Amino acid sequence: MKIRVVFGAIACGLVLALVGSARADQSDESHSRRVFKIGVLATLTGSGSSLGIDTVAALQIAEEQLQADASSQHGGYRFHFFVRDTQHDPSKALEAIKDLDRRGAQIIIGPQTSSEVAMIKPYADAHNILVISQGSTASSLAIPGDNIFRLCPDDVLEAEAIVALMLHDGISNIVPLWRNDAGNNGLHDSVKAQFEALGGTVASGFRYETTTTDFSAATSSIASQITTLVGGGTDASTIAVYLAAFDEVVDVFHAAQLVGAPLSTTTWYGSDGVALSAALTGDATAAAFAESVDYPNPIFGLPDSLHSEWQPISDEIEARTGIKPDAFALSTYDALFVIQRALEDVGDLKDFAAFKAAFVSEADAYVGITGSMALNSAGDRANGDFDFWAVRNDTWVRIGTYSNGQITIFP
Repeated sequence: MKIRVVFGAIACGLVLALVGSARADQSDESHSRRVFKIGVLATLTGSGSSLGIDTVAALQIAEEQLQADASSQHGGYRFHFFVRDTQHDPSKALEAIKDLDRRGAQIIIGPQTSSEVAMIKPYADAHNILVISQGSTASSLAIPGDNIFRLCPDDVLEAEAIVALMLHDGISNIVPLWRNDAGNNGLHDSVKAQFEALGGTVASGFRYETTTTDFSAATSSIASQITTLVGGGTDASTIAVYLAAFDEVVDVFHAAQLVGAPLSTTTWYGSDGVALSAALTGDATAAAFAESVDYPNPIFGLPDSLHSEWQPISDEIEARTGIKPDAFALSTYDALFVIQRALEDVGDLKDFAAFKAAFVSEADAYVGITGSMALNSAGDRANGDFDFWAVRNDTWVRIGTYSNGQITIFP
């Protein structure tokens, strides 16, 4: 209910802003403004809704600022957002992009997950639609020349960060537990490859389906694998569970608590899909288990050097949604400014190739509130530091960072 009320407020705000823009255009013909349609594919209900809700708010705030700039300059561009709730569902994402295409939207912000991006990619490539995802990390989607651009580092860079933390902590054996979707499969594969390349051992672990609600089989399996490692002479302090998941982490931890040792006595490490999850801190039992097993989660971080730039926007988003935004959500604020600049370069979307090239050029040159927006050859964010977040006293606390290959742990 809370999520629906919050989203309703955001949606109403967007509608009011758009109505205001239309009236301004009609009342002052001297203002040469063009309105461009932008589709927003976000998860607004259910698992992952925190990022979706904050994404809508970030775009709304960016539009308001651009609108104010346009009014003062008697020109500029306006954006009409078409928001669709995809609920992390690839089929819903595909249905939504087809609908948005019929409505004339050639720019899409979102969707959040790699599974959704993988589903809509063929359609976007075939219909000259620019897709700008704020949350997809699967390295399998790092394809040069396509119409998919991603505002966050891919899973190879995230794996580098979490593996570095594991090695820093003396972990040499991991038992993975992961969700069977494109993004989390990518994280598992990248962590496994990098961990083994550095001399570590990765057990077979357990991969669960996206529809799983009973995690007793999953937790029993990884508990058995840990027991086997210890029985074979492996020091228990060098074993960890690596969990790549979304908000179902709550059910995973409920099941793990019922198992008890060795799951409750083994260190756990997580992924960006859970970092800052309101679902986890909102469940006392799961939050307590998370704290007891340490459970640091890496996530694309915000530059401390730009704190004065991103903090006011972060505060405004939280004031509107009640949810503290992360770098993924804030990157969409930056994205709208890059889109604006690209449109200024080419004038319109009639020549899609020209707009696409302008978007890349402007992204490479732009430094926003989340730092450099420069893209690599596959159209993904080229660089990025990571923060490590863990649950402490039912609250997410930043416990360290990974930057330029160096781990820093806060006291």
